[in-house]
Amino acid sequence: MAPRKDRPEHLELVGKRYQGPTHPPKMLEHIRDQSSENALRLLEHMFSATDDLFYDLSKRATNNNEQNLYFEAMREVRIKKRGIATAFAQELINSFSELMNFEVNRTREEQDEDVSNLSIVEGDQLEIELAQSNMASRTRENFKQDLYELTIRLDHLLLQIPVNEDNSPLDPQQLAGAFVKACENQLDINIKALLILFKLFEKHVLKQLGPIFADANQVLLDAGILPKVPRHLNKSSSSERPSSTEQKLERDNAGIPQLPEQLTQPTLNFQLDLNTLSTLMSGARTNTHAPLSADGATKATGPYTYYLYSSNPGPIMASPQLASLLTKSQPLVDRQLSTVAPRNIITDVVNQLLAKRDPEVPQALEQPDEDIINLIAMFFDNVLSDNSLPLAVQSLICRLQIPILKIALHDRSFLTESEHPARKLVNLVTRAGLSFDESKPLERDPLYRKIADGVQTINRLYKADASVFEEFLEELEHDISQEKRKSDLVEKRTTQAEEGKSKIRQARATAQAALYNKLKNAQLPEAVSTFLTNTWLQVLVITHLKQGYDSSEWIEAESLITDIIWLCQPHTDDRSISRAKRLQPEVLQRIDNGLEIAIDNPESRASKVAAIEEILVSLSDTTAQDIEYSDLTGDQKDALGKGGSQQKSWEEMTALERQQSRYEQLSNRYYLEAKDIPIGSWLEYLDEENGKKVRCKLSSKVDADSYIFVNRFGFKILEKSRRQLAYDMQFERARTLDSRPLFERLMEKVVSHLQQTA
Repeated sequence: MAPRKDRPEHLELVGKRYQGPTHPPKMLEHIRDQSSENALRLLEHMFSATDDLFYDLSKRATNNNEQNLYFEAMREVRIKKRGIATAFAQELINSFSELMNFEVNRTREEQDEDVSNLSIVEGDQLEIELAQSNMASRTRENFKQDLYELTIRLDHLLLQIPVNEDNSPLDPQQLAGAFVKACENQLDINIKALLILFKLFEKHVLKQLGPIFADANQVLLDAGILPKVPRHLNKSSSSERPSSTEQKLERDNAGIPQLPEQLTQPTLNFQLDLNTLSTLMSGARTNTHAPLSADGATKATGPYTYYLYSSNPGPIMASPQLASLLTKSQPLVDRQLSTVAPRNIITDVVNQLLAKRDPEVPQALEQPDEDIINLIAMFFDNVLSDNSLPLAVQSLICRLQIPILKIALHDRSFLTESEHPARKLVNLVTRAGLSFDESKPLERDPLYRKIADGVQTINRLYKADASVFEEFLEELEHDISQEKRKSDLVEKRTTQAEEGKSKIRQARATAQAALYNKLKNAQLPEAVSTFLTNTWLQVLVITHLKQGYDSSEWIEAESLITDIIWLCQPHTDDRSISRAKRLQPEVLQRIDNGLEIAIDNPESRASKVAAIEEILVSLSDTTAQDIEYSDLTGDQKDALGKGGSQQKSWEEMTALERQQSRYEQLSNRYYLEAKDIPIGSWLEYLDEENGKKVRCKLSSKVDADSYIFVNRFGFKILEKSRRQLAYDMQFERARTLDSRPLFERLMEKVVSHLQQTA
């Protein structure tokens, strides 16, 4: 019975495991219930650890206030933990319900796009949002593969609803958000204790999500949803697939990595006809200085070995006969190369085939065949020495030595046409493999397995018809394009999140600088200094985010600091006393107005204004003697970014620190190289903690202090400042990778050497 045309494509792909259509909501309900039960169990463990931790912290407290803070937090969490768990579970249920409501998801996504509408309703909310974001990003990094597979399966399960990290119910951002919201609604504890609670949630819940993700994936697998990633998975029907022109454009853009058009290096257009090749090789032969060796080889000047097959004493072997013998050797050679380190076997195989009839009198070859064989052998010598390629990719390319040699002997357009399918396949494999992370087992990587299977298929099936190359090229282009679309979406979200963080960083730095410049030489009552460096700092940050540095609101918030400092100073002349009496109520009203953007609770706002009013009234009483003035404390300087971590002057440094400083003097060359490195460049970075090298792409330059690097799936793996990147490049901890088309790049290198030799 023919399959129904209206059946969803992913159900057509499951083969024998397909047991009939599965109703998505029911399946989601099962995942929801199972996930909620396991998450609540983890939450219960977290509450036990919370009780113990707050008790220990209270015992180690250095003063009564700190001890009371932890005791109150412990008591509050102990009383409200059932309510928190219930609220958390309800938020999780709501996120599953919203997933099925496409309009809700779309509205939420549009709201997320509007970076300018940053909603910060409380002074401490800034810290909470940062904590939530950091928890989510670290958890995504820990479980990126499981999350990637789960998101893809949900995306293909729900045909009409695009699923991504912004609406997947089990994404760490949603889970962390559910817990944060539950805590905000249920608890009334100090921000310091709340942030500790979030750390515990990350440790005991988010870091233990592996089994929950595995179970959810298994439910979908058991239902036949993508047992393995299919080759042509597409939510549209076959009639809606792109036109041939669109497919070509898609293939042209499917490569990984791909730099912005205006920043890419000049396109290589390698063409080499037989006459030019013969001239080059003739020059290489006439400039040979070493005597002919026993195996027919003679060393040319430089790194290559030239083999004089045409000088063999036996009869000439015709090209078709050589191609036939090479075809028979393909599967055996491929099996051998798949189990050993990559190496160049072209000359060994050709010598064995020529000596097969009579080892004492090996057969000869025509001069054109000899030239081509030597050229292809030189190309693979360069493949093995190219340090931009991971070892695994070198191995895959080297397994194509015999098929590539056969194509070069049989099809003269291979060396003249850039669109030849075999050339395009070599380039596509190396561009995709440039981003492979060898610090993890590649056998689990679907794209690596796809390429390895394709290489094996070519060696098994390729005789003389290049269609096997074309078919595999088309399949691989499609798979890479699918992966790239997913990674582009993740990378876009990563960039948006980092841009938001950068705006917050810049706003905080500007606010800290403004406060410090006004307070560094002022002596104030400690309560006033604390108010300015804590509460009013948040007001400045939010004002900067919402209104900008040049706004009247910012100017008003900044000028208020000057007025408060002036009011806190002793005044003895009548004019100053009169001005202080007139200015005091005005300042208190301005404080109340400013706090509205940071604290939405009128009672809390009023209490802070009353505390400042009490101090100002006390200061205006000339008989008051119990108020002490002081400079900024260490904690207050830390809050303003001016703590003890400031860079020491040369005189303050120890001898060891001076030596280290000299060592770290940055070369201007590397600083400029880091400054001008294009977005989209791929680098190999040494992870000094485990000694492994990771490959990452420069995704964005948010500012000079935020170079964001992602892996090939679009997830952030590194963040460096421009100066840090320059240091790492100078001291060989980071190096850029050459992402130009491999075939053209290495062939140009071979030809350039042959021209110099000639």
